[in-house]
Amino acid sequence: MNDLLYFFIGIYFINFFFGLKILLKYHLNLSNMTYTFILIIILPIFTPFIFLFTFFDEQVRGQLINKREIDHRNIKNLKTNVITQHNDVRVFSNGDIFFDDLFEEINRAKHFIHISFFTFNTDQIGKLVIKKLEEVLKKNVEVKILYDPLGSYRIKKKYFKNFIKLGGEIIPFLKLNRRFININYRNHRKVVIIDNKISYIGGFNIGDKYLGRNKKLGLWIDSHLKIIGNATTELEKRFLADYLYCTKKKIDIEKYLISYQFNSNKQIEIISSGADIHEVNHIENRFLEYIYHARNYIYIQTPYLILNDAMIRALKYAALKGVNIKIMLPNKNDHPLVLQATKAYASHLLDDHIEIYLFNKNAFLHSKVFISDDHYVSIGTANFDIRSFKYSLEINAFTHNKDIALYMKDIFNKQLTYCTQYTKEMAFQKSIIKTISEDFCKLLSTIL
Repeated sequence: MNDLLYFFIGIYFINFFFGLKILLKYHLNLSNMTYTFILIIILPIFTPFIFLFTFFDEQVRGQLINKREIDHRNIKNLKTNVITQHNDVRVFSNGDIFFDDLFEEINRAKHFIHISFFTFNTDQIGKLVIKKLEEVLKKNVEVKILYDPLGSYRIKKKYFKNFIKLGGEIIPFLKLNRRFININYRNHRKVVIIDNKISYIGGFNIGDKYLGRNKKLGLWIDSHLKIIGNATTELEKRFLADYLYCTKKKIDIEKYLISYQFNSNKQIEIISSGADIHEVNHIENRFLEYIYHARNYIYIQTPYLILNDAMIRALKYAALKGVNIKIMLPNKNDHPLVLQATKAYASHLLDDHIEIYLFNKNAFLHSKVFISDDHYVSIGTANFDIRSFKYSLEINAFTHNKDIALYMKDIFNKQLTYCTQYTKEMAFQKSIIKTISEDFCKLLSTIL
């Protein structure tokens, strides 16, 4: 009996030590600390593992903080947010149309193509992308690809042999290291830059599922922005910063920053965020600014709704002012536990002025869109979740244009017809098991 008592006392002090280290040493805000503390109490046996992952996270975060200084040494006038004039845009909601347009612009490239994707799968569409890039390499067009190793864990390098032989480059961002595990701090940026003239930014990655070829997920609903204009230069600078950090190369930056005269008049602000940018998340803060200043409506599309306290307060404050808030979410899961956590937060937000809509189960909604007051629109890579606002390296395009806002509002309203409204009755008249499942997943918010 005494031996068993000593065993449990020993386990308690081990968990107490690791729990204290997590809560007092590491980079946790108040809401993260609360959830972590509760998780440690409920699942004490996992405390050493939570400590281990937190320790590894801090090592990677330290690298990305050091990257800030390196980026600014490499790229002159590299800024977190830049407002540009003279842009024209096109929005894609369909993967087939997006890739068709991308291939057309790849064929027209004269100088270089720079690509950065979180996921680059070497499936049917991935192989076709490689083939198209090989064709332009034969025309002496430079091609560089950055990919995230975790997001692209299915990538097979054998399909790039000829691509590399022709002079193409493919580089992993923050390699998966044997010395430590990097799960959270990922490069989630998804951009293509062609000749510093045309660029793409948004939710699509390279993979068959983004064309609706995954039977489980069904039709893929997304939003991607094509930019022809000065905003492309800011995307190119951010790409070059990431590329130079990964390769440690010295290259002539100015040869990529080709100047053009554009006659279009749309204003676009490019905002980057992540541990490699600043302690303050500028994309999250811009969303908070728009939410607090909204007067009439806020429309949001996001695949994951896992919010911190600041975002919950902002949305509830806007609703209290009478702002109509509509949030569109998927009604199926592409990651374990995430849908349950998303519904738990959605239930918490439900209000007379906050409407939640779940997309048709035959499709998966992956759009990352924010629209407000017929003026402000954001399309980019950041989700409305803790992962995007705390961990991931993101980049968004914010447009300040009535025509674009009305166009995106029209798309949003059309897509509403494929949704079911998530009501209070649906949220609170669930089985006990379903409620516990959602609450438990909400408890895991900081690691989902």
